[in-house]
Amino acid sequence: MTWFISAFIIASAIFMFAPKKLAVNNATPSHQAYGQKVLLAIPLVALIIFSLNVLSGYSSPQALVAISFALTGCSVAMTSLHRFIIPCAGVTAVALVFMVIQLF
Repeated sequence: MTWFISAFIIASAIFMFAPKKLAVNNATPSHQAYGQKVLLAIPLVALIIFSLNVLSGYSSPQALVAISFALTGCSVAMTSLHRFIIPCAGVTAVALVFMVIQLF
């Protein structure tokens, strides 16, 4: 539960402190592609760590939620993967519902 609260706090901070107007320069598309690859690295590392934990024997609904969150982050980071945002978010929502049902 603490990871959910910390994710909410981080998202709120990004929303509050992010610049309102982003300057986009289309003259350097290679620089933008590099930035997207850097943004993909963080959720990809998290996905690898979560997958290794599941393969080592730790399987629970929380692991599925963590993996689906990481997949959603990967699909948001890369423009070519934006078509997978809704399916990844759907898997996350279903996993969260099953986790809440399991509590009762």
